[in-house]
Amino acid sequence: MKKKITRIIVVLLFVLTIFLIGSYYLRFSENQETKNNQLNGKKEFSEFLIRKKKLPQTSEEVSLIAIGDVSYSRGVERIVKKQNDINYPFLKTQNYLKSADLVFGNLETPITQGAEIPDFEMIFRSDPGTEQALKQAGFSILSLANNHTPNFGEKGLKDTFNYLESANIKYVGAGKNEQEAYQAIYIEKKGIKFAFLAYSDNNIVPDFYEASTDRAGTAFMRIDKMTEAVNEARQRSDFVIVSMHAGTEYSNEPNELQINFAHSAIDAGADLVIGHHPHTVQTLEKYKDKYIFYSLGNFVFDQPQSQKTTEGLAIKVYFTKDRINKISLLPVVMENLAQPTIANEDAANRVLQRLNFSTANQEIYFWNSNDDSFEKDKKAVIYNETPKNKGNVSKHEQADLNNNLIIENYNLEDGQLTIRENEKAVWQSPDDWWIDNFVLADSNNDGILDINLSLWKSGNFGSSKPFWVEENDMSVKNHFFVLDFIDSAVKQIWGSSNLTEPNCEFKIADIDNDSKNELVVIEGDYLQKPECNGNFVAVWKWNGWGFSNEWRSDRGNYSNLEIERDDEKSYIVVDIL
Repeated sequence: MKKKITRIIVVLLFVLTIFLIGSYYLRFSENQETKNNQLNGKKEFSEFLIRKKKLPQTSEEVSLIAIGDVSYSRGVERIVKKQNDINYPFLKTQNYLKSADLVFGNLETPITQGAEIPDFEMIFRSDPGTEQALKQAGFSILSLANNHTPNFGEKGLKDTFNYLESANIKYVGAGKNEQEAYQAIYIEKKGIKFAFLAYSDNNIVPDFYEASTDRAGTAFMRIDKMTEAVNEARQRSDFVIVSMHAGTEYSNEPNELQINFAHSAIDAGADLVIGHHPHTVQTLEKYKDKYIFYSLGNFVFDQPQSQKTTEGLAIKVYFTKDRINKISLLPVVMENLAQPTIANEDAANRVLQRLNFSTANQEIYFWNSNDDSFEKDKKAVIYNETPKNKGNVSKHEQADLNNNLIIENYNLEDGQLTIRENEKAVWQSPDDWWIDNFVLADSNNDGILDINLSLWKSGNFGSSKPFWVEENDMSVKNHFFVLDFIDSAVKQIWGSSNLTEPNCEFKIADIDNDSKNELVVIEGDYLQKPECNGNFVAVWKWNGWGFSNEWRSDRGNYSNLEIERDDEKSYIVVDIL
């Protein structure tokens, strides 16, 4: 009996030994496989970084919207009073205007107290409060060099200066004396410095409208003074923008004075010339690789006498550090004499035809609430060069996400995001991440601004993987992460596994007008990794645990994603490669 028990024990010990040895080798094999996968992942990521850093740098763009003549006088003033809303003229366009970093226009009226101006009177005046409407609409800088701003003399001009200054709106082309009137105004955005100059045709106004050493006034179109000012501005800025108030009223073509002055401005070093005064859209010219818009027509002006005086053009100019990349064109039509709105197809074509210039098209998508679907349209654009995919993005933003009354600096350079408070780094993205872009927005609709990241890394999951997943895919893929800055710590609140299609670009905005933000992306593929070729435009919505796809476009070749809004809807705008 004892011998039998002994044999059983020996057998059991043998079986146990075999099991333990097998388990050891199995674990060893699995661990070795895991280590090999990790090593392969690190190697692939290192190679990915080398290729990624060779891609061209994409500097941040600065956008400028320029519009035509604006007057809050006569009929416009009466409509504003009837509507009991000083902001009425811009209600349908202010969201579009605010989509730009800078907004420029021609204010063709002084802001000063006085009696109501009757119809057909050629002396203009706007009530105090106009400056707040202009501020609310998004204006950064206004030209005062025209034939109406000095209508109420020095007092009217000085009142205008004071009201605009109180609203923190810069002005150019007029001043308390000659020096101020003729000097450039400088504005810096995202590290790019702009110089603005503005001039008025001295043939259409009395001589005393011109500023002198001891009298407030405007800057006249004197080529010698303009040339000197442009030369100086050229040395002190990256871009020089010249505005001219000239031309034959209601003519579709520029006259000789406009052409000579615009050419002289370009010859002196100006990068862009913007014209006003004819009250209709005139020809666009490309001269020495620079653009001249001879007249943008009316934007807010009580001139219903003809179709073309109720139609105008807004332009959105995109600048990088060394060039104008493109100019997007938005024809508008004045409704009720005082309120510009986006032109329908027929009106838009009429306006664009007056430019007498070849244009391309951007694609736009917008939500149709009647059909609960997205519709596609087109928007005219001028490209300085063929659109291309974005390279490595350099980006800088400021915000107070943790609500401690200290502004944080968010700096993305070479794929790494650094957050600083008072010059001290409080968080930095890991070295084994490459961040393509970040957006500060409430992507999960909890009322808190998030740090949203599109990033590349090795490994489908973090340090642990779900129990139902057999193997962690260690290849380098694109991910979307959502972080919050709470108190003094940056915490990840959500992160995707490997995305099936990488995000080439993304924005966060309310696209379907449900008061909740959506994630809007250009989706690509991994075939040209680390480059990302945009194949689809897609909209994703937070569902409580992640993002669900709401819509995807037809297959195409897309780049340069933007979101624009008017008073009714949001528009997804993309370039066609």
